[in-house]
Amino acid sequence: MAYYEDEVPKELEIGKQYTSREIYLYMIENRNVMILSDSVHLDYNGGLKYEIVDIKENFIHKQADTGYRVHQIPNSKTKILEIRRV
Repeated sequence: MAYYEDEVPKELEIGKQYTSREIYLYMIENRNVMILSDSVHLDYNGGLKYEIVDIKENFIHKQADTGYRVHQIPNSKTKILEIRRV
């Protein structure tokens, strides 16, 4: 997928609306971002609108993909964006 640098939002703000493409580009340009959504599909070509409901920055604890009952210890905080389709 090709895009221009100026298409990527620098930050996303609570209460503001963005297209699915803007959110997708923000997510792929910021590796420490995780998206929680009420929608299954986030179309990077679409013009669907989403509102930023909440933003949190915390450590994500999860089971490691490499083994059974292995805990992955986070070494940095992840920005968690909660969005809902408008």
